[in-house]
Amino acid sequence: MRRVLLALRPVSPVERLFDAGSALARRMDADLEVLADPEHPRWQDIVIRLGQLARSDLDCRLTPMPGLDIRQVVDYARSHEGIVSVVVGRPAAWINGSGVDHWARLECPLVAASDSPGQPHES
Repeated sequence: MRRVLLALRPVSPVERLFDAGSALARRMDADLEVLADPEHPRWQDIVIRLGQLARSDLDCRLTPMPGLDIRQVVDYARSHEGIVSVVVGRPAAWINGSGVDHWARLECPLVAASDSPGQPHES
């Protein structure tokens, strides 16, 4: 099973990332898996959006990860077969104060969905 992994920070632009992640999953003929902290301020919106996508043409699931951070995302992607891409808002925003860029450990492409010109940056 091929999956696109969409990771959401509490300040992530949820709709934009869902649009990017679901479009990529369709193009890659893959399922969509969303990682998010259950304390995410838009948790209910995430659940509703996944339900809408599931009723359309996309197999998707939500994986709750309390305290979601860059290390968890990378470790999850590396330890689960079939992850073909990881979608995040702004990769630099995930890097903690240690300055360690865990993204370099990914074994699949990383897609930055909110770093496009003219779009507000995720802080």
